[in-house]
Amino acid sequence: MIARFASIAPHADRSAAALPSGHPAIAGARTVFPSTVVAPAKSPRVLVSGHNSAKIGRRVLKGPWRGLPIFTLTLEERATCPTSCGLWRECYGNAMPFARRHAHGPALVQRLEREIVAHLRASPDGIVVRLHVLGDFWSAGYVAAWARWMDAMPALRAFGYTAWRRDSEIGRAIAALNAAHPTRWRIRFSGDGTGDHALAATTIWRQPEDAWVPEGLVCPAQTHRTAACATCGLCWHPAMDATRIVFIGHGMRGRGRPPRPHRAVAPTTIDQQGASA
Repeated sequence: MIARFASIAPHADRSAAALPSGHPAIAGARTVFPSTVVAPAKSPRVLVSGHNSAKIGRRVLKGPWRGLPIFTLTLEERATCPTSCGLWRECYGNAMPFARRHAHGPALVQRLEREIVAHLRASPDGIVVRLHVLGDFWSAGYVAAWARWMDAMPALRAFGYTAWRRDSEIGRAIAALNAAHPTRWRIRFSGDGTGDHALAATTIWRQPEDAWVPEGLVCPAQTHRTAACATCGLCWHPAMDATRIVFIGHGMRGRGRPPRPHRAVAPTTIDQQGASA
């Protein structure tokens, strides 16, 4: 079994996905669901098994990382993201009322280190961390923490996406890690405007014409050509470094009206997309 819970289906309706420009989450640079932001000390875990997400999967099943367990890290969208993000209003976190978002800062870095070490003890062949289900690298210091862990723990692997431009301070630090650990650290730059397709990703707001579109290769999990990241592995495969990965836009379906968390469920006891903690 790949995963237990459904993911947000792509629908490519940008006007439906976007929050109104005057929404408090836009002006306040925060999530639509502030009650779901949890201090690391109060969270049962900050690294959550990919088994809890239909889009991720429990364990890599193909490619160079085959056999390794996958964990995800979720931060608070917008609060950790560059304001230049092209999906500032359309963030798919607007449609994720049950995601447990971890408050960023020194306490999270300390908790992350403890959990990474513990998971590597349990899986000495290695682990994979998906950065970030929501949110982004909030500082150069946070990137430096990952650099330290990558240097000290050769069985650690990470992949994900960032909205930081390559020519920003944080973008340069991420790119340096891509270069330093080309088989273990693969963070793609999402629509950063530089025109560089190396380790790039972008979003389209239309249904794709085929598996390949002018912008690049459409995520196979979104077009049902594979089940999840665990059964694909293209985003981190060295042969795909020069290929831009394309995602179909997704998020809210109701215009400007984000979903509400179920009243009977405490946000701090929920894992990604409805999984019990």
